[in-house]
Amino acid sequence: MMRALFNKNNIIHRATPVLAIAASLLLSACGTAPLSQLDGRLQASSRIQFNTYGVRVISVDGDFSLQNPRWIGPGLHTLVVTAARGPGARDVGQQAFTFNVEPCTRYYLAAKRPSAMSANWDLVVADQETLGGCDPENEWAKARAEKASQLKAS
Repeated sequence: MMRALFNKNNIIHRATPVLAIAASLLLSACGTAPLSQLDGRLQASSRIQFNTYGVRVISVDGDFSLQNPRWIGPGLHTLVVTAARGPGARDVGQQAFTFNVEPCTRYYLAAKRPSAMSANWDLVVADQETLGGCDPENEWAKARAEKASQLKAS
């Protein structure tokens, strides 16, 4: 019976190399993934202020994605953000902001309005926290390497 598990025609035997390669790629990707985060879900933040609303990061440095929260490397980035509407507020549209991301940090971003009905808003950091298990120097090194590879490609 045990011999049947290791038969060359057995699917477990044939899948083992594929699983090993997939696991290796997954672990190597973990080492290169940026370890800072932008989170626009206001309910995730512990400090909610009056006339403060959730946001959605539409793009980072021209890279469009609706992923929320969004993983990001450290450094200066251009964010295009849209804010949730307040009660009675007209369409708020999108705004671009320059935002400095520190390594190993989760930012809870929000839109702060002068009043609930105002369409005008500013991007604020409602809260932030340090991400554990993260080495800031390693994150800066990964960010520099990514920037160098982008410059080479262009």
